[in-house]
Amino acid sequence: MCNSTFHHKPLPDHSTLLCGKNPPDSIGFKSEEIQIWYNNTEEEWTDNSPHYHTLSDECFVILKGSLIVEVEGKQMTINEREFCCFPKGIVHSVIKVFPPIEAIMFRAPSVEDKVYI
Repeated sequence: MCNSTFHHKPLPDHSTLLCGKNPPDSIGFKSEEIQIWYNNTEEEWTDNSPHYHTLSDECFVILKGSLIVEVEGKQMTINEREFCCFPKGIVHSVIKVFPPIEAIMFRAPSVEDKVYI
């Protein structure tokens, strides 16, 4: 069941799930429809295991910093104030992050459909 109450919070100083099935704290909004991750860190991180989503599209909005993604074998840099979208079925991975990074990741519908290659 989704939360049907208007939800308004300031963005936190840490990375967290802002919206999805099981937000970890009161900052997050419970939703069965969309997943929104907020990444705000000085640390490097990667998700360099190639994968795709069977049912959902995924989009990154880079607010600060940059990252390198690999999309079906081709690497490209996504810079500050740019965004990228991975339609369902497209193999992709995050190769390198250049912190400090502040980014928002949207995925809809909010389903567990990640398939690793």
